[in-house]
Amino acid sequence: MRIRVLILALAAVTSVSLAACGPTAVKSAGQRRSAVSVAYAGSLAYMNDQVLGPAFTKATGIAYEGRGSGAWALAHELQSGIVQADVFESLGFGPVAAVGTGKANWAIGFATSPLVVAYNPKSRYAAKFEAIAKGLEPVRDLFTLLATPGLRLGRTNPATDPQGQTFYLMVELAQRIYHLPPDTTQRILGAWNNPSEVFSEEGLPTQLEAGGLDAASAFLPQAKQHGLSYIVLPAVLDFADPAELPLYASAAMTIPSVGTVHGQLSMLALTVLKGRNAASGVSFARFVLARAQAHLWRSQGYELIRPLAWGLTKDMPKGLPR
Repeated sequence: MRIRVLILALAAVTSVSLAACGPTAVKSAGQRRSAVSVAYAGSLAYMNDQVLGPAFTKATGIAYEGRGSGAWALAHELQSGIVQADVFESLGFGPVAAVGTGKANWAIGFATSPLVVAYNPKSRYAAKFEAIAKGLEPVRDLFTLLATPGLRLGRTNPATDPQGQTFYLMVELAQRIYHLPPDTTQRILGAWNNPSEVFSEEGLPTQLEAGGLDAASAFLPQAKQHGLSYIVLPAVLDFADPAELPLYASAAMTIPSVGTVHGQLSMLALTVLKGRNAASGVSFARFVLARAQAHLWRSQGYELIRPLAWGLTKDMPKGLPR
């Protein structure tokens, strides 16, 4: 598990006005709030540690600390108390629910993260991947290519990471949509926890960039942030279009330690966890969900959606979209 901690000097801030955020300014050293600790799905590492965290500290004077890992794994660690945080940023509402109502009983979904297939431009299959990426060959051919014996594919663990679940379900859905041979999913993925394919979400881009893989699952923001070559998937396969939710949900897989899971929107969800340092957590939530920050999300490849609320909305702090 990777832990990032950014210790940022607290600036002397006399007044700050943030559109749609409410008052979060720090007036004096005696009034400074404790550092906000944010636990986030691994794909949000760059967005949090390099973009939002520094911007939040600059605007409010509140230091930021970030910890990233697979969303499901983090949820169980938060629930058990192994990890403590003020804010949890997940992919989907499922991991938030797994934290337990004693610590999280509401969440806001506010953006989607389209699934793509990244590839190594130095791979022996690069010309084929590039032709599909440019639209010179149909996306259907991508799955025939991924099933090629010897092609090295990487993905994340479906038991601990929503991206791993989404990628597996995407291949299953593609087999059905494109009327591919019935063994296509098996040929591409093998077992759900195939040890030759499964990597940590943080380490997967590194493996691809280093040449250890020919292709890998990725979210669009990850691919852009790492400068990866990638193939854009159609809306029926990218798990990012709310209008296609019934189709996504029709795909399912069984994970022994989890049970049967169905496809869902690859949606970013945020909650402020109870206890600890809730005041700083609320300030961070207001900041990242404010209209003033919308351009930051879009610039990194996220698609903003109309906010979706989950759980006990009456417990949501004031100033958050509902």
